[in-house]
Formats: sequence, structure tokens, C-alpha cells
Amino acid sequence: MVRERTTRRPGFTELLLGGVLLLIITLTALAAALYVAPSERLAIPELQPVIRVERESNFPVGATRNRSWGERIILVIRPDSTRYFALEGVSPVDGCLLQWDQESLRVFSPCGYAEYDLRGDVVAGLSTQSLTRYAVSVRNGVVYVSDEVR
Repeated sequence: MVRERTTRRPGFTELLLGGVLLLIITLTALAAALYVAPSERLAIPELQPVIRVERESNFPVGATRNRSWGERIILVIRPDSTRYFALEGVSPVDGCLLQWDQESLRVFSPCGYAEYDLRGDVVAGLSTQSLTRYAVSVRNGVVYVSDEVR
């Protein structure tokens, strides 16, 4: 006698179980991939040649941005539509965060009497030490600050 070979089709329960197992395996693999893959690149500020400040479209004329670069605080100023300046953001006299006055085009310390121009030179006050300047560049609509100018 020859046995006839019959193929058995999987029933609803087997299909449901297979689908659930496939879903569990897929979700586990996805969770592992998201856990292992970093969300952003590791950046050690002290070792970076430049820091990203802001997109030009999000940086209006007359505005400033404070950015930390390792131990340094940098004040980035946009006085008009074409120029950017980056200066040391902390007053060397009193250690306060410097602020920008758009009307007088001056950087000043709110804690003491010290005023600086856009190049970081002392304009008025008790300080004789100029602020450290940084180079500013714009690439693909993004403002970057790089190493010291002087």
C-alpha cells in the first residue's frame, strides 16, 4: 500500500501563535537596536574644534546666545543681519555673565561697572583686561564658534 502524503494546513490558532511570536521577536530586536544605538554622537566639548550655536533662522537680529564649551562660557551676538561676534561670556572682573545692550551696541556686566565693545575691548569701567574673542562661521545656515582669535 502506498501512503498518500497529505499536507496539513495550519489552523487559526497556529497562525495566531506564529504571528504573536514574530511580533515579540521583532519588538525585542527593535528595542535592542534602539538601546544600543546612541541617540546622538558623543561630543567632548574640550576636544571639539567648533561648537554649534544655532540655526540662522532661529537667531534673530539683536539676539544673543550663551553656549558653554567645556569650562568656558561664550556669548554669541548677532548685531545685524550679516555679522556675528563671539566673546568670553563671563566678566573677568566680577565673574558675572555678560549681557548685550542692542541700543548702545555694548556688552556689559550687570554686577559691576564694566563695558566692552563688539571686539571685546574695554570701553568703560574698572577692567583693563579685554574679553577673549572667538571666530564665528556660518555653514549651511548654522552658526558655529571655533577657537580663540586672540
